[in-house]
Amino acid sequence: MATPAPQVLSIPERSVHWIPLPYWLITLLIWQLVFLADYAIGFTMPEGHAHLPEFGGLILFFALVSITIVYCSKVLDRLYPDLRLFIDHDPGELETWYRKKLQLSYQGYGPVVFAIVFTAVVNLSAGPIINQFTPEGSALSYLRVAYELVGFFFLGLGIWALVNVLFIPIRLTRFRIKVSVNQVPDRGLQALGSAFFRMSMAIIVTFLPLIAAVIISPLLGDATILLWLGVGLLSIFLFFLVPQIGIHRIMVHEKQQRLLAFANHLEDAMERSLKEPSAENMQRLKDYFELQEHLKNMTEWPFNVSTLWQLITALLIPLLIALLEILF
Repeated sequence: MATPAPQVLSIPERSVHWIPLPYWLITLLIWQLVFLADYAIGFTMPEGHAHLPEFGGLILFFALVSITIVYCSKVLDRLYPDLRLFIDHDPGELETWYRKKLQLSYQGYGPVVFAIVFTAVVNLSAGPIINQFTPEGSALSYLRVAYELVGFFFLGLGIWALVNVLFIPIRLTRFRIKVSVNQVPDRGLQALGSAFFRMSMAIIVTFLPLIAAVIISPLLGDATILLWLGVGLLSIFLFFLVPQIGIHRIMVHEKQQRLLAFANHLEDAMERSLKEPSAENMQRLKDYFELQEHLKNMTEWPFNVSTLWQLITALLIPLLIALLEILF
């Protein structure tokens, strides 16, 4: 019987859920209208379209931020049934605990207050740099400041959610974790790593329009902008790896304990084979060696290690492109 997953609607999804269209389509349409307004107002002033591609990339970034917030919340919703597979705890208490963690990440006053403070900080630090290419006091400057404030507010919501989501696997280690010898890809513990990999890749895709906008803009060599991008890319990598270190330690401990416990059985089988090398004893010894090899091959991380290299590659490519653009 399927286990019902906690349903938590994030603030971006709740703001558009009354419209009978997919949330991602609604979000893209709204930000497309913002871009069209930017484009139309640009006709009314000299050089109004001088940096339109850069601001278009920024607008697409803001749209993807809202979409990614909702996407990650749904990934975490779908993760709950797999938590039941590897956490030995009362189902009702576990569901209540998990629902509260998701609500803390995506609902309430916490994310709103943080997003307001984050918007103020970004506007004070990066705002003047971004808006230096728009004539001050023009209708276009007011529009751009307005949608930047909205966009950075949603970015603040996303950062709040990611920080809180980051602590969920860390706090899962307080429960009794069941480490299965037969580890099925994308199920149980492996589903945890898969969920964080999908969320990390979604965040990388979200960052691509922003990185592209910086690369084609005069801001590429600005230290503040590069610092923000570097912090963002590093944060994505840490978001994927750090929460799973605690689970990794538990998996390593369980693997070592099982190898130690099995060593006695293997030693007994070897002694029997040496004293009486019958076909039955030799076959048993062979089976024990195969089982030992299976135990040695038990995964020590809640994700396939190859996904880590995929993530690193995805992070390094835009960074290398930006560095090459600066150098050449």
